[in-house]
Amino acid sequence: MKISRRMRKGYALALAFLLTLPCLIRIQTEAATAIDTSVKCSLTVSVGSSDYEEDFNEMSIPVSLYKVADVDSAGRYTSVDSFSQVDLTGISSTTTAEEWQNLAEEAKQCLSGAEAVGKTVVEKPESGAGEAQGVFKDLAVGMYLVVPEASYNADYTVKYEFTPYLTALPSSEYAMTGAGSDDWDYNPVIGLKAGGDPQYGKLNITKVLSNYNETLGRTSFVFQIEGKDETGAVVYSEVVSTTHEGAGSETVTLDKIPAGLDVTVTEVYSGASYTIVGSDSDSAFIWSDPAVEAGAGEEASVTFTNRYDGGNRGGYGVTNHFMSDGKEGWDCDNPTTQPEE
Repeated sequence: MKISRRMRKGYALALAFLLTLPCLIRIQTEAATAIDTSVKCSLTVSVGSSDYEEDFNEMSIPVSLYKVADVDSAGRYTSVDSFSQVDLTGISSTTTAEEWQNLAEEAKQCLSGAEAVGKTVVEKPESGAGEAQGVFKDLAVGMYLVVPEASYNADYTVKYEFTPYLTALPSSEYAMTGAGSDDWDYNPVIGLKAGGDPQYGKLNITKVLSNYNETLGRTSFVFQIEGKDETGAVVYSEVVSTTHEGAGSETVTLDKIPAGLDVTVTEVYSGASYTIVGSDSDSAFIWSDPAVEAGAGEEASVTFTNRYDGGNRGGYGVTNHFMSDGKEGWDCDNPTTQPEE
């Protein structure tokens, strides 16, 4: 299972959320040619060119389309139905990206009472040729709200959130860029814009004691966990332990491990008077929690077995967690110590 290109750039940082409106920065409301309101339009939503293109080309992204306003031949908009409270009368060639964003947010608030005029899925063609895209057809001229659905990439390592945005049908090169031809385009193509959130998963480490010397008392075992990226750099490292008071098994679970990592677990301390049976190292692939919930993968688990070796050395360890007290000091949380009698 590969890790997406975006994930390789660093698991500790959330990916930046892009707020740029993709296709409607300025609109020519006084174009040289009047809008032909009888023409039926189409709208193609494509993956476009972005840092996420590799992931998008392997995904199926549902997109809904809502009609927000009618438009007349002069380019004047009248909000309709559930979006009647969205004021589009001030739209002009000087309308800023921030103002368009605010209008899109207003329209988004009206979705609870709105009915989509179309649905499509942005995905690769069945032939596998070309980029992923979805098409809305037979649309009346007007203003539309494009609402892509939050989706996971193919290996569930990233969840992509998409900002709903407004787009005009028809549009023009001038409307999209503020320069160039103002001829109306009744079949525009727009690109997806998104922000990605890295996903995390769990790892279960189980220690099995096949036998136990009660005279020596409690015994502990220590495990080193490391995850490396494709360059060999360590991007995740942790140490955990288990403490036992008898034969049987104990399991410790680690969460918030970056999904998509292959981690290596090594038993670095095997307890006083106990010997590991088999290998002291094992590896596991970290599936994200959403992947496990969807049945696309299983929660990562490794198991180590030890036996009493006949020695007479006892002893156990504790795991201490230190946290700042906010006053240039530290608080120690030691959950494994015994309460005072």
